[in-house]
Amino acid sequence: MITTIKHQVKELLAELKRVDWPGKQKVLSAAYSVVIVSAFVGVFLWACDKVISWGMAYILPHH
Repeated sequence: MITTIKHQVKELLAELKRVDWPGKQKVLSAAYSVVIVSAFVGVFLWACDKVISWGMAYILPHH
């Protein structure tokens, strides 16, 4: 069992050496994109919620 674990660790380390890791600029660019898209989606969902709430209040007024 120990030899199997050692073999798997060696394979893992060999595979990690073959990985093409992204550079700092690529990571930052992707992070900025995620933040911007998340902000737009959040604003869009907030606006949809407000419009639906306004519509429901108009259709079902409080007495």
